[in-house]
Amino acid sequence: MKKKKISIIGQCYNEEETIILYYDAMCNLMKEMKNVDFEIIFIDDNSKDSSLNIIKKIAKKDERVKYISMSRNFGREACAMAGFENASGDYLTTMDIDLQDPPHLLKEMYKVLEEGEYDIASAKALTRKGYSFLHKICINTFYKMFNSVSTVKMYDGQREYRLMTRQVIESILKFKEYNLFNKGLLNDIGFKYKWIEYTNVERIKGTSKFPYKRMFKYAINGIVSYSTFPLVSLLILSGLFLLLFVISLIIYLFLQSTTLLCVTMFLFILSIIFLNNGIIGLYISQIHLEVKNRPIYIIKEDNLV
Repeated sequence: MKKKKISIIGQCYNEEETIILYYDAMCNLMKEMKNVDFEIIFIDDNSKDSSLNIIKKIAKKDERVKYISMSRNFGREACAMAGFENASGDYLTTMDIDLQDPPHLLKEMYKVLEEGEYDIASAKALTRKGYSFLHKICINTFYKMFNSVSTVKMYDGQREYRLMTRQVIESILKFKEYNLFNKGLLNDIGFKYKWIEYTNVERIKGTSKFPYKRMFKYAINGIVSYSTFPLVSLLILSGLFLLLFVISLIIYLFLQSTTLLCVTMFLFILSIIFLNNGIIGLYISQIHLEVKNRPIYIIKEDNLV
C-alpha cells in the first residue's frame, strides 16, 4: 500500500538562528512517523540575513527539502498560499519555524485524519505563554471585534497550524483574493475539523517578526475582508445622527442665533463626514487592489522540480 505524504510548509523571514533547530526537529518527527512520506517546503520571504543560504545547504543533502524564495517581501499570507499551491502531499500543514507550533502534535493530527471522520485537525493553544501583556490584550480585543461584526468566527487560541486533507487544500486554492486573511479563510471554507489542544510554548530563539504596526494592519485587513458591518453601520448611524442634529440645530438657530455655535456645529459635522470617508476609503482601497488582479506573490528561485 502506498504511503501517505505530508507536506510541511515553513515560512521564513530572517530566521537564521532557528532554521537548523527547526530542521532537526522535523528530522526527529519524520523518524517517529516512518509510515509516512514527507516533504518540507521552506518559503523564504526575501530574508535579509543568511536564511536562504542555510536552507539551500539543507536542501542539497536532503531531497525531502524544497524551498521557494520570493522576489521581495510579500508577507505571511502570500507565503502560505505559495506553499498551498506548490505542495504535493495528501495532507498539508503550515508550521512556524520558531517551533511555537509543536511538531509532535502532527502525529495526533495525522491519526485524526486517517480515521476518516474529520477533514481538518487544528491546533488550539490553551495559554499565551511568552506573549507580552499588551500583545495579549491586542489579540483578545481583535477576536472580540472580529466575532462581533463577522459571520465567520475566530476561536481563542486558534492557530494556522492545522493538518488538512487534499480536498480542503483544493478548496482553499479556489479563493483568488489579493488581500488574504488566512485565519479567517481557514475558518470560512467549512469542512469538519477537530481541535487539538496544547499548552503554548515560547520561541526557541530570536524575536518575533510581527511588530505592533504590522499587527494593527493585519487586524484591519481581517475585519474589512470579512465584514461590511463597519461600513454599513457607521453610514446608517451617522446619517440618522446628523439628521436629528441638523433638525435640532435649525430649531435652536431659529430661536437664537450664535456665530460661534454655528462654527462649532459645522466642524463637528465635518469631522463625522471625514470619519465616514475614511471607513469608505478602506473598502475602496480593498476593491482597488482586487480589480488590479496582481499576483499574490512572485518567486525568484526554487528547487521544486
